[in-house]
Amino acid sequence: MYNPNTIYHIYNQSINYELLFRTDANYRYFLEKLKRHVLPHADVLAFCLMPDHFHLLLKPTVVGCEPGKCGRYLRLTETGEDACFQQNLSSAIKTTLSSYTQAINKRHGRRGSLFKAKTKAKPGYKGFSPEELGLDTDDPLTQKIPYLRTCFNYIHANPVKSNHVNHPEEWEFSSALDYAGYRDCGLINFTAAEQLLGIVRKNPYSGPTG
Repeated sequence: MYNPNTIYHIYNQSINYELLFRTDANYRYFLEKLKRHVLPHADVLAFCLMPDHFHLLLKPTVVGCEPGKCGRYLRLTETGEDACFQQNLSSAIKTTLSSYTQAINKRHGRRGSLFKAKTKAKPGYKGFSPEELGLDTDDPLTQKIPYLRTCFNYIHANPVKSNHVNHPEEWEFSSALDYAGYRDCGLINFTAAEQLLGIVRKNPYSGPTG
């Protein structure tokens, strides 16, 4: 279950390490899917798309944590009412992956699932109690949480560790370029990143002068 007062590291990968993104156009298409389906339900703080997996760092909105029209219902025995048990954000992520898979299957003549069945969502403060970190238990989001900064850097370092590039900013399909000020892909909430992580975007590149 997603909580609006928590930042999550979300990730998934292909089945049997099959390529998720075969062309640059595939990467861009997936980013458009994220904008369309996930962005209305979460503040995205970082992302990285790799050939066979992806990473997201995001904070769900209140709307994202609300139950949505998922078509799956659970009978509440005490009240006798039916209630949807899939949150809007969960549904949005599922829609993103399934619709992308359908497009890839059609384009490349393949069949079946492309992503692993369960998308992982790791809370940003897992392993640390609020008391240990000196946090207000009602407000766990703060730059004092060590894992969040570590996770932010880990996400952007993926292409370097995989020997695709020498520096994070050289990989086109991550938010490292956005934080370096070279572009704004329209997916990152820089205000939220500064408030929650203490990470400030560099001044946007304005091009040569004179």
